[in-house]
Amino acid sequence: MLVFQFLCPQWAFWGAKIHRRLSRKIGGLPEVIDVRPATPADTHALQRIYAASVGTAEWLPEHARLATDFGAVSIGEVVHVAATNSGEVLGFVSVQPDASFVHHLFVRADAQGQGIGRRLLASLEPWLPAPWQLKCVRANQPAIAFYAELGWREVASGESEHGAYAVLEKA
Repeated sequence: MLVFQFLCPQWAFWGAKIHRRLSRKIGGLPEVIDVRPATPADTHALQRIYAASVGTAEWLPEHARLATDFGAVSIGEVVHVAATNSGEVLGFVSVQPDASFVHHLFVRADAQGQGIGRRLLASLEPWLPAPWQLKCVRANQPAIAFYAELGWREVASGESEHGAYAVLEKA
């Protein structure tokens, strides 16, 4: 059973107000993608995306690739999803609002490269105080490049059970 809080009460007002939209073509037809607060109905999709992303992350040590329970690693976090107008969840961002810390940003492999990760991060702007921080394992070079392209800068570094990491900040 997944046990995590989708919205902290103090952020419920902002979460309800935030809807970022983008379009993508599915079967040749444009489909609108909303970024919205996650709901309990999104639980299984969140778990599938997290497990698929972490389970195939070659840059993570094997023991970390086996820890695929999203609920266990996101307790108390605010989660926003990017979903199609038919309800299909394509990605999510999970944050620890008290620290302005972006804990997770995952987009389904088949939806990457379409601006969804950028939109998920942009959805935080109206309500999450800057500066934002995140930790990124250095071996995850695509993520390091993604954040650098968006203007994140390294402010610290360290070592964890997942390997060397950079602490990145976006003002």
